[in-house]
Amino acid sequence: MTRQTKKTQKITETKKINVLIVDDHQMVVDGLRTMLESQADKYPFRISEASNGEDAIAKVRKHEFDIVLMDYQLPGMTGAQAVYEILIYKPGTKILALSNYDEYKYVTHIMEAGAKGYVLKNIGPSELILAIEKIISGKAHFSDDIHRLLLNKKGNENPALGNKQMTKRETEVLPLIADGMSNKEIAQKLHIEKRTVDAHRQNLLKKLNVKNTAGLVRKAIEYKLI
Repeated sequence: MTRQTKKTQKITETKKINVLIVDDHQMVVDGLRTMLESQADKYPFRISEASNGEDAIAKVRKHEFDIVLMDYQLPGMTGAQAVYEILIYKPGTKILALSNYDEYKYVTHIMEAGAKGYVLKNIGPSELILAIEKIISGKAHFSDDIHRLLLNKKGNENPALGNKQMTKRETEVLPLIADGMSNKEIAQKLHIEKRTVDAHRQNLLKKLNVKNTAGLVRKAIEYKLI
């Protein structure tokens, strides 16, 4: 069997991912379709489209989708309203919000409606695929900017911190620590000095009142800081 034959067989045997793209801008839909189709060697996507919430609800009621990519700003009902209605008919539907809005109220509105993740429309193909993989598997996914927004909001209101607050940079460092990255690796990723990361790590230990990295991660998870 040649290498080409093996590759073809792998694609054929891979489960098709049924995706519904809900967006009223055809240019956005076409861009998303192109990104998904560029990953056909990993997943053979079967893509459907809807230009508004009502159309999306009707299609979800008639067909089975592995994931729905939902814009927030739609003509008629909002994406959040569409998410809510979809989940009434099919509670198990996996929905990823995809929007230009990076404000807390928009994120929380659609997440409270039942979306499992929120990404901005400037993401690339690799992050889009990652988000789809995670949400289909039952996990959440947020764009880096959205993750920092939520983390900072939670950190500023979280009882684990008492009257202290996490800085913007600390909200960036904490999830990287939880991912097991060393201070040197974090410094390289964030383009800052290693000693700066050392300082952030020590400040986080003090703010969360723990003695080591294991305790830091445990408390961050317990209080949903990551």
